Amino acid sequence: MQTTRSAPEKQAEYDKMANAPVGGLILSLAVPTMVTTLIMSVYNMADTFFVGRIGTSATAAVGVVFSVVMVLNGLGFWFGTGASSLVSRMLGARENRHADAITSTAFFLALAVGLLVTAVGLTAGESLMRLLGATRTLMPYALAYGRFIFIAAPFCIGSLVLSKGLCAEGKSRESMVGQVTGGVLNMALDPLFIFVFHWGITGAAAATALSQAVAFAIQLSYYLRGKTQVHLSIRFVSRDVSDYRDILVMGFPSLCRHGCNMVANVVLNWTAGVWGDAAIAAMSIAGRLLYLANAVSGGMNQGSQPVIGFAHGMGNHKRVRQAFWFAVKVSVACMCVFAVIGIAFAPRLIGLFRDDELVIAYGATALRLICVALPFANFLNSATILFQVVGRPLPSSLLIFGRQLVLYIPALLVLPKLIGILGVQIAGPAADVIAFCVALPMVLRYFKTSQRQPL
Repeated sequence: MQTTRSAPEKQAEYDKMANAPVGGLILSLAVPTMVTTLIMSVYNMADTFFVGRIGTSATAAVGVVFSVVMVLNGLGFWFGTGASSLVSRMLGARENRHADAITSTAFFLALAVGLLVTAVGLTAGESLMRLLGATRTLMPYALAYGRFIFIAAPFCIGSLVLSKGLCAEGKSRESMVGQVTGGVLNMALDPLFIFVFHWGITGAAAATALSQAVAFAIQLSYYLRGKTQVHLSIRFVSRDVSDYRDILVMGFPSLCRHGCNMVANVVLNWTAGVWGDAAIAAMSIAGRLLYLANAVSGGMNQGSQPVIGFAHGMGNHKRVRQAFWFAVKVSVACMCVFAVIGIAFAPRLIGLFRDDELVIAYGATALRLICVALPFANFLNSATILFQVVGRPLPSSLLIFGRQLVLYIPALLVLPKLIGILGVQIAGPAADVIAFCVALPMVLRYFKTSQRQPL
């Protein structure tokens, strides 16, 4: 049975989000999120590491199925970020009842869509894997791994909605507990299922599915035990079409981000596949290492999101600006450190996952080029989150579409024909640098305009 938090507790949480010093508040919210994202990145890499012991084709298959994971993440962040951007502003404006309706609507919508994905994925698995770039040698591994990923779809999407909801009201630590528990469980079950039970790549997928179910259950328990400001119940699901529209519109940039990433990953697999399974495996490993670096920038963005949302809901434009630039400065500094490490130790880092000379050669070059562009990519992500949180999904979506569909994918299709596999490796970093040159003036113009708006 759900309980209700007292008025003094709610007031204390409101005061913290509205008035605490920006730097300390963002760090207090960002650090648990960084830990969560780091653990999630590590357990994603754990899959790649343990599957890498099976063979190059198995490693490449995980990279192919990762497109499905991107779709699930895109749906989860679509509903979750859309709802959380609304909820943080509603809590800042003290519209708690409406926040209950938005969160409940997003959650049950996520479960319904997750079940639909499960049904489609299990019915049309082979056709989907072929579409995602699986070669004949990869197909058996891709089907075995993908089956459990589809089964866990409702837990994956629902867990992301719950996680974003907790973060929206400043409960990053609670969100961290569920995600970290699931991640640690996944890393423990991988070697058990793969090597002790001899389930091979199916064991890696089963470990991932089970860990996602556990993370989902832990995060849901916070709502059911009344540990949140926002209440979750099927009774609160909105019947107002405008609430669904607002969730989907506000979250659309997140869907764009992950959907475009999925399309780009498919095109990447197609183009890299010209150079064989080793090239697909190399790009997959480099991409997983990129996700590890992005844990810091992603944590800072998520830590600043509720602060920006609260401030925007209060009409405090100065606090919005302070929160954004603080998060950018800290995360860019961290990205520079990651870049130096990645460039210096690229072959060793790739070699941790697959002891194959060709995989290491392809992957090391890709990783070094990615690292050069890390600070630029970080700012682009921060800019898209800013526009999304302050209720401007159009510029956020345009930046995402521009980077992926106008710059990256055309580069993947053209550059390899001109400069060989280097074109595959350099397409993403080049797109990041050009997109940064577009995003920076847009952000500066937004803050200049917001200064003239009344508080």
